[in-house]
Amino acid sequence: MFYKILGIWLFFGLYSMALAQNTYQIKGVVLHAKDLSPAQGATIVSKNLYAVSMEDGAFTINNVAEGTYSFTVSHIGCQPATMSVAVQQNIKEIKVFLLEAATELEEVKVNGKTKNREAKEVPIVTQTVSKEFLEQNRENTLMQTLSKIAGVSTINIGSGQSKPVIRGLGFNRVAVVQNGIKHEAQQWGNDHGLEIDQHGIENIRIIKGPASLLYGSDAIAGVVDIQPNKTPLPNSFNGEVNILGESNNDLLGVSTGITARKDKWFYRGRLTYRDYGDYKVPADRISYENYIFELHENNLRNTAGYEANASLGIGFVSEGIKSETVFSNVNAKNGFFANAHGLEVRTSSIDYDSSNRDIDLPYHKVNHFKITNNTVLSAGAHILNIDLGYQNNNREEHSEPVPHGYMPTQPDTKERLFIKNTYSLNFRDTFKPTDQHNLVLGLNTEYQNNNIGGWGFLIPEYNRYTAGVFGYDQFKVNSNLHVLAGLRYDIGRVDTRAHYD
Repeated sequence: MFYKILGIWLFFGLYSMALAQNTYQIKGVVLHAKDLSPAQGATIVSKNLYAVSMEDGAFTINNVAEGTYSFTVSHIGCQPATMSVAVQQNIKEIKVFLLEAATELEEVKVNGKTKNREAKEVPIVTQTVSKEFLEQNRENTLMQTLSKIAGVSTINIGSGQSKPVIRGLGFNRVAVVQNGIKHEAQQWGNDHGLEIDQHGIENIRIIKGPASLLYGSDAIAGVVDIQPNKTPLPNSFNGEVNILGESNNDLLGVSTGITARKDKWFYRGRLTYRDYGDYKVPADRISYENYIFELHENNLRNTAGYEANASLGIGFVSEGIKSETVFSNVNAKNGFFANAHGLEVRTSSIDYDSSNRDIDLPYHKVNHFKITNNTVLSAGAHILNIDLGYQNNNREEHSEPVPHGYMPTQPDTKERLFIKNTYSLNFRDTFKPTDQHNLVLGLNTEYQNNNIGGWGFLIPEYNRYTAGVFGYDQFKVNSNLHVLAGLRYDIGRVDTRAHYD
């Protein structure tokens, strides 16, 4: 048995030696023909055979059977070379000389503009507010933060509510746009602030002056355009946690957000909670409409409040299309500085100084729910923007019931209730028919349904429908002269309902 196994082993050993005797080794070197310098990293390829030249240009291919082979030698910046090699016994070293490749490139133009140049070419006064500015100048509300910009101020009642004023005009003369949709609340009143979470905003564009051509008649004074955040990078995940604190109203809060993207889908989420006390001022008494009011420990009494916000965004991006849907909800309760919201409080028995964090009468509660969808399509030379939005604004104002004349005292504190539903659709087509013209054609539509309640009457219930079409052309006469011409046509209808008391 031993001899049989040994014989088989010897047979396979002799057979392997015979195979080894029929294979050979190819050695060579690749050089640049111009200066005979070694070509490192050149590829030498044939069918089932492959090698890469070393630092000195040398290469080796082992276990090559006898025969004739055709090799292609390639290197960056050189013309490919083809050679035929006869593999046999005593094969000599191969030398390959590569010639430089002459590649003729067509003219390449790189065009770009600085932000200052772009600002000069826009015939309206605009200012861009970056995320860094917002973080470095953050105040209790978004508009208090933006009030540090020249030409922008606020209307405040307490420390938790403020509304924009641009060059002296406010209320319905200033449009606030978020993600392409005009923010619709009860913006006609002094104490109606913006129900917008200022955390997580990356870029704001402020237009000072008339912009009604693009945004409608509400933009007579200007626009606060809160632009959509940038699309996350592919296969990325980012998160942040912001701890909030202020000393002038003892604010404590936290805001945390995450952003992620997997292939073509991306997601955003944010949660914010803020709780603050009465606003402090450097005075122990104030005068309001010729009345002198004492302040306890320098606090503007009953200006405390809290705010709880949540948002979620889901988006899709691919070649030629980007679409994102954002769900957001802002819930807040704020006290009104009592002496600025009706002078009846002078005779009230409510102790507004019991705590600097309590919320007594008068106060308001507001919940603003919003759904927006922004879709951008690239169709050849045209860029199409489609914005859809739904908003529900639910606002309550509570005050201490006081009888007037023969009217009976109201049984509860709900002075006013406003429930407003808004549906929005915007369409815009941007294209350049020539290098001198930049055309934009668009459509804005909006439907509102506003309902009221409570024992105090200010505005009636109504349904409101508006629609507008516009077009404008930015004509470039030369690099220093741009002319903007546009046309807009609006129609609207308001149906009010009678109120009986």
